[in-house]
Amino acid sequence: MKNILILGSGGREHAFAVSLANDKNVSKIYCAPGNGGTASICENVNLDILNAIELLKFVNEKNIDLTVVGPEAPLANGIVDEFQKAGQLIVGPDKYGAQLESSKIFARDIMAKYNVPSPKYVACSSRDEAEIAKNDIGLPVVVKADGLAAGKGVIICDTEMDFKSAMITMFDEKSFGDAGEKVSLEQCLIGEELSVFAVCDGTDYVILNSAQDHKRAYDGDQGPNTGGMGAYSPTPLSTPEMLEKVGETIIKPTLDGMKNEGYPFKGFLYVGIMIVDAEPFVIEFNVRMGDPEAQVILPLLESSLFDLLYYSSMGDISKAEIKISNRTAVTVVLSAEGYPGGYPKGMEIHGLDNLQNDLVYHAGTKLSNEKIITCGGRVINVVGFGENLQKAIDDAYRIVDSIDFSGKSYRKDIGQRGLKYISEK
Repeated sequence: MKNILILGSGGREHAFAVSLANDKNVSKIYCAPGNGGTASICENVNLDILNAIELLKFVNEKNIDLTVVGPEAPLANGIVDEFQKAGQLIVGPDKYGAQLESSKIFARDIMAKYNVPSPKYVACSSRDEAEIAKNDIGLPVVVKADGLAAGKGVIICDTEMDFKSAMITMFDEKSFGDAGEKVSLEQCLIGEELSVFAVCDGTDYVILNSAQDHKRAYDGDQGPNTGGMGAYSPTPLSTPEMLEKVGETIIKPTLDGMKNEGYPFKGFLYVGIMIVDAEPFVIEFNVRMGDPEAQVILPLLESSLFDLLYYSSMGDISKAEIKISNRTAVTVVLSAEGYPGGYPKGMEIHGLDNLQNDLVYHAGTKLSNEKIITCGGRVINVVGFGENLQKAIDDAYRIVDSIDFSGKSYRKDIGQRGLKYISEK
């Protein structure tokens, strides 16, 4: 029986905790720092997840067998390198590999070098360079801050006015700080989007599933970008043929390329895809599990999550059995009023006690005086299941109606894009 440390405090980390708590291989789970939901199945510990020395001391004291990294910042900071030097198992890529997410330009350069299908791009360090690149690529064009920007450093420019505004945001206002010192100017692909999630062991990989996230704050994909207001898995676009094509033309060449660079890639690889004329192109890579996509993908994994993560970290993913449910899962995010802008905290959440038979992941919550209260923008993820997308949507919104807190906000159209695609097939 193994001891696990999970790093992070959101819905993704609660999803990891629930799956691992139900795993026959797992004895004890610690979550740093965790949330109000992880508190009931893990021991929450107040550790700095960017401080490798502090984490390694805890890992040694508690005989941790495997550390699971939730968010991207510790990976970009090089936590895996420090754990590897200390001989400790950890899920995720080293600092070099983490650049597939932490540097848009690095990722595009790797894709170009190893013939991974992706849009035309130009790396730019100034407005003048960006102007030249825009004239070369043509409108519409996508402007991406090179570094990590909490999922918000992407601006789609349909017009000259949009482009001028993007230049002001990136180079004049420096809205994304150091992340926006360089930008990747990219051809704007038009097609259907989906995300494919794989677990990699440096050489080989397993595709877990596909999902579609809903980034905008309001119904109809209106309003500002958020961390994600809901998701569903699998997507109707992810046929076995498409997933095989993504594996053969994108994931395998990327893994071969990273190995050739001298830095075999281990951990989660989240591939954001645009399908253009039945061919997949990479919009972006992430090097960790998505949030809220983890909340629909992990519950559909019927085999051991521990085995999958353990053997991938050991470099032998072929030893892990993989069994995935044929059901559909939908998650709806309940957020605080005002998110992704300013929002209040400290509201008591009602109705959770009546949902023991339903799956509810905590994100921005904490336990205070025996009550669960809000402490973040994305507060709760409810998860519904069904034999098809419509039934899973209905199930999720049934749970939404059972939970209440002051200022509860949520999108009412999660999954509708998938239903529209099915109806048009």
